[in-house]
Amino acid sequence: MKLNEGDDIPLFRRIMTVFTLSIGILWLGVGCDSTDHQMQAIHDTGHGIVEMEITCNEDAQEEFFTGLAHLHHMMYEQARPHFEAAYQADAECAMAHWGVAMTSFYPLWQPSTSDMIERGQNAVDTAREIGAKTEREAGFIEAVAAYFEDPVPALGSPSEDHAARLGNWLDLQRDLHENYPEDVEAAAFYALAEISYATAHFSPGEEQDYSRVIGAGELLEQFFTDYPEHPGLFHYIIHAYDSPQLADRAVEAARGYDQVAPDTPHALHMPSHIFVRLGRWEETTEWNERSAEAALRQAEFDSHAYMHYVHALDYMMYGYLQMGQLDKAAETLERVRTVEQVPSNLASGYGVAAPQARYYLEQGLWEEAAVLELGYPDVIEWSDFPSSKALFAYARGLGAARTGDLEQAEAERDRIEGYVHQLRNAGNTYWAYMTEALGKAVGAWILYEQGEVDSALELMSEAADLEDSMDKHPISPGEVLPVRELYGELLMLEGRTDEAIEAFEASLERTPNRQNALNSLDQIAGL
Repeated sequence: MKLNEGDDIPLFRRIMTVFTLSIGILWLGVGCDSTDHQMQAIHDTGHGIVEMEITCNEDAQEEFFTGLAHLHHMMYEQARPHFEAAYQADAECAMAHWGVAMTSFYPLWQPSTSDMIERGQNAVDTAREIGAKTEREAGFIEAVAAYFEDPVPALGSPSEDHAARLGNWLDLQRDLHENYPEDVEAAAFYALAEISYATAHFSPGEEQDYSRVIGAGELLEQFFTDYPEHPGLFHYIIHAYDSPQLADRAVEAARGYDQVAPDTPHALHMPSHIFVRLGRWEETTEWNERSAEAALRQAEFDSHAYMHYVHALDYMMYGYLQMGQLDKAAETLERVRTVEQVPSNLASGYGVAAPQARYYLEQGLWEEAAVLELGYPDVIEWSDFPSSKALFAYARGLGAARTGDLEQAEAERDRIEGYVHQLRNAGNTYWAYMTEALGKAVGAWILYEQGEVDSALELMSEAADLEDSMDKHPISPGEVLPVRELYGELLMLEGRTDEAIEAFEASLERTPNRQNALNSLDQIAGL
């Protein structure tokens, strides 16, 4: 990844060079007016260096900028108390309420709950009532307000509603960036809006369009020289290039993120999004070990950090299994199973369920997979997260089918189909499709065990096509056992080696350097 075409100096080296030259002139509070407390400062928060022009008193500024840095790290629950402290320190600080609103939706993760929408709208109303002191402040407030305005007409599903709200937010963030093209905060949030909008608008079966995320990444790159320690630039460029096709553009940024926020759990985790896409397992596990330890330290006084803990454990499990470090994988499994609390959200549910399913499926421990306990440990209300609970059923179903217990396998397939209906009824389109692919894969292996080979291959191919038509979700390092690999395995069993090679190579294009696919190709080559 380079700032300018033809420039051969690695991006991160250029960033650090600029930082070294500029550190001596870092300034705080310049432009602070005794009347309106206006400040436009490069502010070092300990979680990165941010800049925004706000009109609040000094105590409010201190809290506001710490909240802003956490916000760029997507540590939403950690950011909100600082914004709340900012308006307690200065009742006229309208931008503090902008900050609360910005923590009340998770653009890349999931649709907002009704409580989040209500909190965000209340914060916007308060900010408007206080009144922005500058046109720039008004622009930021109205941009976030657009997300909390109900779509007209109302949309029937949470995912459609979220996508429409993101579109409204995107339009005003774009306007804000165009009005203040040199403003790093306006640019960063505009880029995030573009990335989030692209993620929310997927079309199964159609070729993915990367134009939005590439444009967002290139915009962020333009600001790196002047803002070499800005957390949003590092974070959002990783999300922009979070795909096998683009990941090499973000390697230098990924390796430099920890120098921005060396003890922030999500900052220590995010680089592994790039390393997973490139199949770099040692770096994946190292960064997530650091993230998990940072999350545990933070969890001593903030229980929301447990979400980042289990998120890191899932990435660790994936990496250790790919490296064949089974002792480390077993230790990670024990850490997952002894978690005593997590916030009740999709990321937590996935982070607890996925590593357990991975552990058995990746190793082909079919008997153990078949008896994996549903919804264990009992740390969240699993019925609220059918897509996560389906991962247990997927492991159980494949395990049962491959050990000859077709009655249990059929029951697990039916269980998965029930989760699909639940997801569809809730309007959760993405996870409905991804969960449907798991059910079809279990059904295909049942058919194979029943001797219906052609039907099994046809159904497994259909399931693989469905799964491959959508990219992985940001909360996941990758599917717990890619269906395309299962398809290749069936083809191998039938002696259709040329087709099996094609399946495994296609799987490796989507998920590079996976050991099951590589081992299967080696096995075919040795025949």
